Amino acid sequence: MTDSGGDSLGQDELVILVHGTFAGDKDGNDEGPRWWQRGSDTWRWLEDNLPAGVSLPHSGRLFHWSGANTQSARLSASMELLALLVELERKGRPYHLVGHSHGGSVIWEALLTSHVLQRGGTLAAHLYYPLVRRGVVTGDASGTDVTGSRFLAERYRQVSQELELGRLRSWTTIGTPFLCHLPQGGLLATGWREGKFSLADAVSRRDVRAPRWTMLLALAYMLLVFFPSMVLSLAFSWFELSWIIRLVWLLLAALGLKYTFRVTARGEVAHALMIRARLARSAFARFHSRWLGLYAATDEAISGLRTLCPPDAPGYSQFFVPAAQREVPRKPAGAWPRVPTLLRLNAPLKDIALAPQASMGYGYYYPGSTPTGGAYGLINKWLMPSVNAALAKRLLRTGQGCDVPYTDLVHVSTWPLPLDGGAAGLPDRVNTALETNAMAHAGLLGLEVRQMIARAAMNGNRLTGVVTGRQPQISTKALVHTSYFDDQDVLRMIRHHIATSSRTCRTEAAAADAASDVREWIAAARERVAGRATQGGGRSLPR
Repeated sequence: MTDSGGDSLGQDELVILVHGTFAGDKDGNDEGPRWWQRGSDTWRWLEDNLPAGVSLPHSGRLFHWSGANTQSARLSASMELLALLVELERKGRPYHLVGHSHGGSVIWEALLTSHVLQRGGTLAAHLYYPLVRRGVVTGDASGTDVTGSRFLAERYRQVSQELELGRLRSWTTIGTPFLCHLPQGGLLATGWREGKFSLADAVSRRDVRAPRWTMLLALAYMLLVFFPSMVLSLAFSWFELSWIIRLVWLLLAALGLKYTFRVTARGEVAHALMIRARLARSAFARFHSRWLGLYAATDEAISGLRTLCPPDAPGYSQFFVPAAQREVPRKPAGAWPRVPTLLRLNAPLKDIALAPQASMGYGYYYPGSTPTGGAYGLINKWLMPSVNAALAKRLLRTGQGCDVPYTDLVHVSTWPLPLDGGAAGLPDRVNTALETNAMAHAGLLGLEVRQMIARAAMNGNRLTGVVTGRQPQISTKALVHTSYFDDQDVLRMIRHHIATSSRTCRTEAAAADAASDVREWIAAARERVAGRATQGGGRSLPR
C-alpha cells in the first residue's frame, strides 16, 4: 500500500505527506496535481526549499489511504502509517510528518496508537498485519496468522523500541479538525452522558488489555441458553408442543444471541475508546514539543464539524473530574433543533378537480368511503416523525464521519486534545490573506459556472456532460480549507518548523526564509502548546 521508505539507505531526514478526506488518488498514482503527489506545485516548492539534510521520498510508493470520510477509514490509515513509521525506525531513518485536513487526524491517531500499545505491552491485530507485509515482524510459522493475546505480546517485543518513535523529528497539521470520540454507553458500558463517566483514573498495563467479560458473557449465553434451546426446539417431541411454538422459541433464542453479541461489542468498543481517551493527554504531553498546528479562523471544515457536535456536551476538562466530585445527574444544557417532518405519505386520491369530470375509481376510492383514509393520517402523525428523526440522525453521523458503532463525536478541536488554544492558528496577516483569496475565487467560481452553462447552450450540449467533462478549475481555491498550500507564508511556516526540528540543519534555522513576524509567531505558538500540554485546565497531564 505504501513504501515511502523505499530510499531509506540515504542519510536525509524524510518528509512524509499525508492527504486528507476526498484528496486521495483512486488509481493509486504517485504523480499528479494533488498537493501530496510528485510533480505538484507543493511538491516542487518543497523540493526546492526544504533545508539541507531533509528531503521528500524520491523513489518508492508514497503514503496512500482511501480518503473516505469515516472514522474507520482514518483508523485503518493510521495503522498503515504507524507500520511505515516503525519500518523507518527500524532502518534508522529520521522523518517529518505533514498532514492536511483529516491527514492530520491520521497522524495523531497513529501517534496515539503507539502510545497505547506501549502502555499495554502488546500489538494490535490491525497493526500486526501491515508490519508483516513490510517484513518488520515475522508472521506465524504455521501460516494461520493466529493473533491471540500471547502471540501479539511476543510480536510486540520485536518492535517495542521502534514504537517509541524516537526518530520522529516533527509533525505538522494544516487545517485539521481533531475529533474526540467517546462511548455512547448502554448495558454494561458507561457512556459519556452518564454522571459516573470519568477519564480521571490512571491507566495500568492490565487496563489496556481487552476486557474478558465480553467473551465470557457471549460464551455463557451460548452454552446455557442458545444451544439448549436449539436442541429442544429441534427435538421430535417436546412436551407435545407444536412445531410453531418450538420455532418461535428458537427464534427468540437467536435474537437473544444477537443482542448478547451487541452487548459484548458495545463493551469492547467502550473499553477501547475509554483507554484511548484517558491516554490521549499523556500522549499529547509526549509528542507536543514536535507539533505545529496551522489552521485558519474561518476554516470551513473545522467550523462545519463543530456545528455537528452535541449541543449539550460538557467541556473536555470536566471529563477528568472524578465521578464522585461531579454533579449527578448532569442536565443537558441544550438540545438538537427539532427535525421537521419532511417525509409524509400521501393518501390515495378520491376525486380531483379536473374538467371535464374524471373519476379516480369506485367504491374503495369513492367520496365518503374511508376504510383507509384515517390510516394515512395516523401514519403521518405517529410514525413518520420517527422515520424523519432516524434519517436525520443517520445523515448527521454521515456528515460527522462517525461510522464506528456505539460512539459519539463529542468534541471537534484545532488541537489534538479539545483544549482551548487561546489564540488563532495562523498569524493575523496570513489568516487575512487566506480569507481574501478564498473570497476572490468564490466570486470567480460563479462566473466560471455561468460561462460553462453558456457554452453548453451555444454548442447544444447537455449540461451534465459539460460538468462531468470539465470541473471548475478554481473551485478548490474558493475555500480556505483547500487553499492553504497556495499561500507562500504557510509553506514557509511548514519549512521553518521542519528546519528548527531537524538535527541536521538547526544552524540554518535562523536563516529560514519565513518572515520575522511568522518566526516569532511560531515560537510563541510552541510556548503556548507547551504550557497547555503541562497544565491542562489547571490539572497536570500525566506521562
